Amino acid sequence: MDSQEACRAIDRILEHFEMKDFEGIGYDGSTPYQILISTILSQQTTERNCRIASERLFSECPSPQDVYSTPSERIEELVFSSGYYRQKTRCIKNVTAMIVEEFSGEVPDNAEDLMSLPGVGRKTAACVMRYGFGKPSVIVDTHINRVSQRLGISDSKKPEDTQKAIMCTVPEDRWDDLDIAFITLGRTFCRPKNPDCEGCPVSDLCRLNRDGKC
Repeated sequence: MDSQEACRAIDRILEHFEMKDFEGIGYDGSTPYQILISTILSQQTTERNCRIASERLFSECPSPQDVYSTPSERIEELVFSSGYYRQKTRCIKNVTAMIVEEFSGEVPDNAEDLMSLPGVGRKTAACVMRYGFGKPSVIVDTHINRVSQRLGISDSKKPEDTQKAIMCTVPEDRWDDLDIAFITLGRTFCRPKNPDCEGCPVSDLCRLNRDGKC
């Protein structure tokens, strides 16, 4: 799929769901640090539970220094609703310790340094870059990865390969549109199992449908 085809696919999806303006998916938080921590809390949970945990944590511990000085037991209580609260607390404390001790309490604003933080991968780094610092970045979650493969933007199942493929194929000013379009399509029609190809607005462009595997 070339750049023009990818943009047409994005437009058709947005039109189907009547999404005329996209302000970003976003994560709870008003600072780069809060975006980072919210992204960690969002893993393996619902948006609602993530939001509850984020709001509770940030109301009591809004800064890296606050989290750094707060006992793990209290952090666990605050983020309990997000699930896997012990593992997430451990990750949050480790990330925060490195930010405070090695980055003077400031979240780094480049992908390389962000991914040097314990447990921070490409997706989390991309979220912080975009929503924390307002820098263009391609975010690849499971929905975007799956839809990109089925539409032929990416030939790989690896998120890092899909990220590179999107950056090479889709214009930078359409990355936000791609996010909301592909995530929405992935949650509705383009499911991992039993996809609804009949109702999908871009089924004619889909490899799965074309190969008769729907």
